[in-house]
Parts: sequence; structure tokens; C-alpha cells
Amino acid sequence: MAQGLRPHRHHEFEYRIVRYFDKKRHVIVKKIQYMRMICGRIRHEKYDCYVPPPKSKTKSLERNKKEYDNRE
Repeated sequence: MAQGLRPHRHHEFEYRIVRYFDKKRHVIVKKIQYMRMICGRIRHEKYDCYVPPPKSKTKSLERNKKEYDNRE
């Protein structure tokens, strides 16, 4: 009778990557699934992705845009 898989080392590769927005914590979460090559087990890891706040436009930038704009 077969006794299952023989002893092996676990080599993993990224099987699936999913990004979604967590409404409770207000962050983007990246969920990565790793699959083992021989036995096929799947392992999950979750990471919080930092999203920097949007930069505010400076007044001088807006002023120069209006002054040197070539569209009419």
C-alpha cells in the first residue's frame, strides 16, 4: 500500500494575488496565496499596502498653469 508522499522539501510559488479595500480599517489589503510544488497545499499571507495621501497642489503651480497655458 502507498504510504503517501515521500519526504520532500517545500518549495513554494505565488499562486494567486488579490488586492481589495478593507472598509473597516480603510486600507488596501494584498492577499497572496502560495502553493507548494509537490504536495499542492495552499498557504495565505495578508499585507496592508500603504497608500500615500494625495498631494495638494500649490498656489504657484496653479498660477503658472493659468499664465502659461497655451490652450484657448
